[in-house]
Amino acid sequence: MLLLPLFVLFASTQAVLRFKLVGTYPAVIVTYLTFALPFATWLMVSYLGSIPIELEEAALVDGATRLQALWSVIVPLVLPGVVVALVFSFLTGWNDVLFASVLTAPETRTIAVQLQAFSSAQEGGGLPLYGQLMGASVVSALPVVILYMVFQRYLIGGLTAGGVKG
Repeated sequence: MLLLPLFVLFASTQAVLRFKLVGTYPAVIVTYLTFALPFATWLMVSYLGSIPIELEEAALVDGATRLQALWSVIVPLVLPGVVVALVFSFLTGWNDVLFASVLTAPETRTIAVQLQAFSSAQEGGGLPLYGQLMGASVVSALPVVILYMVFQRYLIGGLTAGGVKG
């Protein structure tokens, strides 16, 4: 639905500014930002709305400056929401095939597009290259697993933040 207008926009910008966009990483990055940034903003607005203002006011009454209240009270409460938005935005771009297959050149393809190429490649007998596909799938899943392992406590904190009453 949005793919053709996006391609036309990049091609016309490329013609007017004489700056190559189609077939480069910046085109894909800008495309992913236009989809991930509004969702992350919407997610963070709803998450920030759930933090009571009384916590900041209590820190100010206790003698903290606004910056200290922000850094020591608000940021630890907001961190799980930021991590959830970050992980979601990363996974959206990491798993996308549609934009990357149209807006990139063969030498700038993403991992998801290369995995798709493995599934359509065939051996001499006409079967897909399952061994190479499985190996590439494991390698492509490693960054996601590492990202989850690093941010696991924040993700769990974000999931259980609304579970306590009072």
